[in-house]
Amino acid sequence: MKRWMTAISAAALIAASSFTAATTATAAGLKDPVQLRVASFRQGSSWYVYGVTLGELLRKALPEGSQIDTPPLGGGTANPLLVARGKADIGLSFAVVNRWAREGSELFDAPQSDLRTLMGGFDQYYLGMIANRPDAAGTLSGYVDELGPEKRIMLLRRGSFGSYAGEQVLGEIGAGEDAVADAGGSYTFTDFSTVKSAFPAGRTDLFIQVMTRGHPAITEIAETTDVTFLEPEDDTLATLQEKYGWQAATLQPGAFRGQDQALRLPGTTTSLVVSKEMSDELAYTIVKTVCENQDAFRAGHKALADFDCASDAWRAENLGMPLHPGAKRYYREQGWLE
Repeated sequence: MKRWMTAISAAALIAASSFTAATTATAAGLKDPVQLRVASFRQGSSWYVYGVTLGELLRKALPEGSQIDTPPLGGGTANPLLVARGKADIGLSFAVVNRWAREGSELFDAPQSDLRTLMGGFDQYYLGMIANRPDAAGTLSGYVDELGPEKRIMLLRRGSFGSYAGEQVLGEIGAGEDAVADAGGSYTFTDFSTVKSAFPAGRTDLFIQVMTRGHPAITEIAETTDVTFLEPEDDTLATLQEKYGWQAATLQPGAFRGQDQALRLPGTTTSLVVSKEMSDELAYTIVKTVCENQDAFRAGHKALADFDCASDAWRAENLGMPLHPGAKRYYREQGWLE
């Protein structure tokens, strides 16, 4: 815990020390202090570091007396709902989950029409598909067929982003939970600790989970077991894009031990979601603060290293739902958005 706190403090210090004095003028249109709660994820996660870094930048940009709370709460499926229910003012969210929220699909019972985005394209996530075999067929469908009827599939706990994602891709190849169970196989919804121990013990055949390049848990699995990293068939990837809002992303070779070939995978990226009721001036100020202090923001976490406001923040594929008018105003002023 002490080492983790030191890392968080270091990230916050870098963000604070890199803050440009000119950005304090961004809050000129905001006269009164504001209170903001940022929903991210649990302590030690990359999203929690993103939230802490954002909070440090905003404390310097917003009017004196403003309070920005960055608690370790929420997650990939929870944050849009926290914002929609007024439990958080800003939420880190995946662009693909934003689409589900906009449409009222998957975990969302109805369209979340009161949500808007400020920016996206922070990072790159991939839907990883890991076979517990060193010489497995290179495609997901090929490997699943190779396993036969009594296949053992692991996903993270029900309700997690990874469980929804895994069920989507497996469903598209005819290996949904019911079909697998009817044939004598099994789905296990569990946690990372169980998955990591299951691989070397031979208690699972396949694990599907959203990951970044160098993801710690996936790295541990690959280091302790000879595995194969799979990719979906082209038609499956196209269906996931059209039906669910995933983007095609290439994971370059060498991200993990045993991953020697580039993989075309379903991908998504992190964005910021807010309520449409957030004032235009506040939304504008948040976007301006991040975009005019990109070095400080990127210094918060290595996964943010390639983020660029000019090329990434405003693009529809990085958002998944409409931009807030205050965000649009900033991007238009920069000439990035028509």
